[in-house]
Amino acid sequence: MAIKKIGIVGLGAIGAVYGKMLQNIEELEVKIIVDEHRKTKYEKEKFYINGEETSYHYINPETQSDSFDLLLLAVKYGQLQEAISLIRPFVGEQTVILSLLNGITSEEEIAKSYGEEKVLYSICNGIDSTREDNRIYYSNAGIITFGEKENLELTDRVKEVKHCLERANISVDVPADMERALWNKFMINVGMNQASAVTRAPYAFFQKEGPARELAKSAMKEVIKLAQAKRIDLTEQDMDYFFANVLSKVGGTGKTSMLQDIEAGRKTEVALFAEKVIDYGQKLGIETPINQAFYRIIKTVEEMQEENSLIH
Repeated sequence: MAIKKIGIVGLGAIGAVYGKMLQNIEELEVKIIVDEHRKTKYEKEKFYINGEETSYHYINPETQSDSFDLLLLAVKYGQLQEAISLIRPFVGEQTVILSLLNGITSEEEIAKSYGEEKVLYSICNGIDSTREDNRIYYSNAGIITFGEKENLELTDRVKEVKHCLERANISVDVPADMERALWNKFMINVGMNQASAVTRAPYAFFQKEGPARELAKSAMKEVIKLAQAKRIDLTEQDMDYFFANVLSKVGGTGKTSMLQDIEAGRKTEVALFAEKVIDYGQKLGIETPINQAFYRIIKTVEEMQEENSLIH
């Protein structure tokens, strides 16, 4: 199966960047899947990526239905169910679905609607894109880590997706143990997203030794304990590797997606991070005080922002 038609849901900081990179390949047909309201809105607006005007091709599932070879979901967790519904007309017999969402549950939720045979496990690491209205800035496009749950030998669909992304100059990695990779990214998000959200600190403060980095690490260590209790081979060496070899390569002025949400007054993905850690901790009998504190702080900030929006 050669990948020729690609559909993307989500034109945030991640979807817009990867969408632009993919549509630079002439042989690929890349469409952004949107409802009629967003289609009208986006067609009036112009997107700018690193200052360069960028146009996209939009498709409305209410008026068009033609199966895609590859579907990329690049939305926030709160929009996942809407995205699952939006792609229904475009899921065919050979369609592969890649979820670029944070967390460790989106693949399972997509599989409930379309079957495990349609879904590949995936995460994106190291992308430092920031969106301000219709302007997106990034210095590092990061890497998409994806594959079957186990990848001792690459399946045909993994090979085709890998070839497609690499043609668009998107860095990829197919690890032997994808479940471990998912938990590794979960650990990073739990620490980095939430520590940055409560401190309002950009990446620069986590790229050096200091209180911001120690705060993130304390939350990550709780995830490591949970993973080890579930017999997933995650250790503090993975945490140290992230700070030394991944975070060090992103732009210091960049901000995590959760900090961007806080600053924009949007709902965050705290339910995907702290709340999930707390739930696992209760089930496994492991204390998670740092994530409990994160949950209370971030939920309070959200409530304050909601009240302020009602007043104004």
